[in-house]
Amino acid sequence: MCYERALSAIYLEEADRIAQMEVIHHTEFVAKISGIDPKRNPSEALRRTYDRLDLDMIWFTHDFIHPWHIAKKMGERFITTPHSWSKFLPTIWRVTYTINSVEDVLEFNPFEVVDIPSVDELAEYFNQVHDKAQSLFKNQLVPGGTYLTCFMWPLMLFGLKWVVKASFYDPRRFKRLIDRFAQISLLQFRAWAKTDIKVFISHDDICSTQGPFFSPRWFKQYIFPWYERLWKELKSKGIVVLFCSDGNITPIIDEVAKAGADGFIIEECCDLEYIAERYGNDKVIIGGVDIGVITYGSIMDVINEVKRCIRVAGPYPGYFINISGSIPDNVPLSNLEVYFRACKRYGLRIRHSAPP
Repeated sequence: MCYERALSAIYLEEADRIAQMEVIHHTEFVAKISGIDPKRNPSEALRRTYDRLDLDMIWFTHDFIHPWHIAKKMGERFITTPHSWSKFLPTIWRVTYTINSVEDVLEFNPFEVVDIPSVDELAEYFNQVHDKAQSLFKNQLVPGGTYLTCFMWPLMLFGLKWVVKASFYDPRRFKRLIDRFAQISLLQFRAWAKTDIKVFISHDDICSTQGPFFSPRWFKQYIFPWYERLWKELKSKGIVVLFCSDGNITPIIDEVAKAGADGFIIEECCDLEYIAERYGNDKVIIGGVDIGVITYGSIMDVINEVKRCIRVAGPYPGYFINISGSIPDNVPLSNLEVYFRACKRYGLRIRHSAPP
């Protein structure tokens, strides 16, 4: 039922209750729900957790190469900090940057350091990766996805400081750099379009909690034309495209919609009411639950946060309730248990809104 419920929401058809997608990294909670030590068997522990919570869709992205793989080739160092976020899914932190000048950024050519497969080879690879994930999470919808739509390439490779410097130092050469990375993304999108996925997560962190990193004009010049081109590869095959970014995308969400996004995965700093009223009938909306409330609020705060999101976005068929970002170890176990109970109680479609 979960898989079908997710598809109903993706295709803007009402189901028995509001769909739900969560990214759960909470070690103690996963162990309690699954009955398995997630440090020993994380995949099976997560599978049982998602099944027992009756969750509908899995967060999933996969790229054939990661910017940090390139960074390691350049001699940069990374460390693992096992207790900073999740005991069973440790965080990797970057320790060094080898970039010393704007010229290092502007003259970088990824095609000199990345072995580029053919579209067909990549499609076969993506199919295998996706089939493996879908066979593990049999009861949930597993999307295709990329973490590296466009802006994430230079952001993860060089860091935001150098991206900002390079873009203003020489806009023409910076556009050439973006275009080089986007050509790699185009290869990935064409390959994903050859797979049997139903929905695709297109991730690109272009905002902070205060809003976009650059002006809308900047994004129109460098990024949004590529979004439109990349997403057409998938949409032409009937694949639903969901755009995901950290931070507050409200100021540019209209431009993202114009570029062709079929839906949005949003954080709590976004204006859920505006997005729901403007796009709830036509787009998929995932998110809105404030991780800060779930982490630091009382039991009643948690319940009221669920009610708020369901009241605002629940009446729309494409809404997935979802805690912004992921759920780390520092969330109180009692709050997390209340959260999932509240989602199930107040998410029934026959209610259409949370009680006052």
